[in-house]
Amino acid sequence: MPKEETKIILNPTVEALLAHPEELKKKKPFKRGLYDYRPSAQKSAQFNEVIEAQLPTNKWKLVSQDEFLAELDPQSHKVLYDENIPSITMKLKNGSYATIEYQKMAVAYQRMIRDKHVLHLCGYPMQFTLLNQNPSEKENADYAKFKQYWELRNMDGVRTKMVSAQKSVGDAGLLFYLDYKGRIKARLISYEDGYVICSHNNDDGDRILESIYYIKDGVEYIDSYDDTYFHRYKMDHNIDGVPQWILEAPVKHGFSEIPLVTKRGQVAWDNVQSIIEVYEVIYNIFLVIQKRHGWGILYVKGQFSDSAKKIAGAIVLNDTSIDGNGSAEFKTPPSPQHMIDTLGLMEETIQKGSGSTFLLPKDVKSSGDISAQAIMLTQSLDIENALQGVIEWQNVADKMARLFKEGLARELVNNGEHETAVTDFANLNISAKFKVWRPQNDSEYNEMLIQLKGAGLISGETGIEKNTVSSPDEKQRVKREADEKARTALELAQQQAVAKDTSSTSSSQTQTTTTESKAEEEVTTS
Repeated sequence: MPKEETKIILNPTVEALLAHPEELKKKKPFKRGLYDYRPSAQKSAQFNEVIEAQLPTNKWKLVSQDEFLAELDPQSHKVLYDENIPSITMKLKNGSYATIEYQKMAVAYQRMIRDKHVLHLCGYPMQFTLLNQNPSEKENADYAKFKQYWELRNMDGVRTKMVSAQKSVGDAGLLFYLDYKGRIKARLISYEDGYVICSHNNDDGDRILESIYYIKDGVEYIDSYDDTYFHRYKMDHNIDGVPQWILEAPVKHGFSEIPLVTKRGQVAWDNVQSIIEVYEVIYNIFLVIQKRHGWGILYVKGQFSDSAKKIAGAIVLNDTSIDGNGSAEFKTPPSPQHMIDTLGLMEETIQKGSGSTFLLPKDVKSSGDISAQAIMLTQSLDIENALQGVIEWQNVADKMARLFKEGLARELVNNGEHETAVTDFANLNISAKFKVWRPQNDSEYNEMLIQLKGAGLISGETGIEKNTVSSPDEKQRVKREADEKARTALELAQQQAVAKDTSSTSSSQTQTTTTESKAEEEVTTS
């Protein structure tokens, strides 16, 4: 008899979305600035007056992820194509004029801001805490194995890539899967690589479906993931000559939740993009002025020879309207200090607005050593911004830990390393959290942990987890050393006890022999 197919039961909302593939491609747009602002029609209100609620009427300017990529790439900045940047014109010998080609310059502020955000948010490895009450030795061993494999699979590096992608193009994702060898892996899903993430929530705001729209080998695909299944739409152009979406049979992805972790937010430089654009324009105008007038203008009265022209250079103002003796002098151009000050002020504004600090070696003016605390104070903007980022990325950290733990359990079962891993790992309550990177002296930090442990303010276990030199299985290593030390001490005590017993027995025997000898001597004498 033919095998009866198992009926697939989907969430009604998910099923409704999957029935309309064009709906799967829809996503919330990115916006920047108000396009149409309309003030309230109500001009005034009395004290304690109740008015009718108004729905939002503002419209936003939309910005595409292509624009984010262009802003991130200095070679694509608008200033390079700005025809309003002044040029340098020279008069030729034949009386005509020629424009000197001037290479405009863009400033990679967007990339610098992005990198600073990523550094302070991902500069340290993910911090894990086992929340099980009184964990058993086996639970501690499983927890250590989780951290070991997290490090072996470079999950912190994968996390850093995701943060960098989100800060670059607005959203990013990590897709967890088991590779052809059954190993748990995660790969980056980003607009930079041609993948469009479309997230779908129910009316309560809960994520029920994650979709990825992309083109591969000239064919359009929509991959969707719910809590149980992987669904794929493929565009087929061979059906009556009309392009149609074809839904393939769903496949179980093997995880207990959607295996795609996504994060959406502002690009790193979003709040200061307009300032950066103005800065680049002023910067280029400043360079043009410096190139044209930076060495001054030679003002010559009277006629002078061609050789003198060559020596004098290209910027010569020749006044032949006077009679008598000639003269020559350099006319100093206006000081550029005001423009330099303006650029410096704009640089500070960019740093404040983006929550980024660019500390250069020349900015550290001291004859002695600079403490980590002093450096950290200069980067308070970065740290404050990263602390807010820790909160925003907490859901990502938790879901990454859950999916990796679940996938690792399956891997260990499949390779025969841990037969009960699925059940055992499910009982591990692991908390994951980003740790803000900040300039610090590791020795001073670890010494602080020692002092806190000595004062009874933290446990030894916390000290093991928080210090900068611990390995993933440090707790087990400490326990093994303690057990070995206790075993060695016990063996030594036993050896000493045996030696003491042997010595006592030997002494007793010697005393008995001596007494018997004395008795024999007394009998002989008598």
